[in-house]
Amino acid sequence: MDARALSLTAEFLVEIQKADELPAIDGALEAIAHEMGYRYYAMIHHDDHRTGLPGLINMNNYPPDYAVEYFAGLYHRDDPVVHACIAANACFTWREIGDLIELGPRHRAFLERGERYGVTNGITVPAFVLGERSGSCNFCSPRRPGSFRHHLDAVHSIGGFAFQKARRIVNGGHLRRVRVARLMPRYRECVVLAGQGKSNTDIATILGLQPGTIKSYIEAACGLYEVSNRTQLVIAAILDGEVGIHEIAPRQYRRLAG
Repeated sequence: MDARALSLTAEFLVEIQKADELPAIDGALEAIAHEMGYRYYAMIHHDDHRTGLPGLINMNNYPPDYAVEYFAGLYHRDDPVVHACIAANACFTWREIGDLIELGPRHRAFLERGERYGVTNGITVPAFVLGERSGSCNFCSPRRPGSFRHHLDAVHSIGGFAFQKARRIVNGGHLRRVRVARLMPRYRECVVLAGQGKSNTDIATILGLQPGTIKSYIEAACGLYEVSNRTQLVIAAILDGEVGIHEIAPRQYRRLAG
């Protein structure tokens, strides 16, 4: 980290420590994005923001039309940046996404849509706490192409501390809020095993149940997350904090996300 980036990071952390409301964090993110030369920033939970549920973090200065399209269309479900967060669980550049997950047609379409709005070439810091929704802090569209390479260490610290402070605020001053699990224990076991690549027959053998029972559990879990197949189910459960990436093989996740 060069001297200027170190100074900016130190100043940001001082501001974050003083923040006691989300608008203060939002303002600090906007200021640091400008100072580092990024047009856009976003710190969000990977969830459905249409509902207005309390506790959801959503700070961004994306182009208005892009933001409306993204959140109204639940694009986080197909966002390769979100999927790469699960595979990386550490700061990464968007140019590294293809090394983290297998980019499928829907991922490429998503990236092309972002480019049309000028949302491109970013750095992302994943935010994962098992039992909570996943999230990320992102800075993108640098005014000077290639400059993002100089900001990896700074963004890693800025994103991590900012999300932690925002979580503490929305959790009423606590670092973590205990919430009721969305999946019943048997449903969760099925999702974990499905994430490991097991078929319904395999899962039935492992759990000592009938394949038809496993099928009904998987379908019920899909209904809870409003998804149509087991691949989407596994990804949704990870993003929701119900299942940890450590519970499925990284190589298997790469296939699921592709």
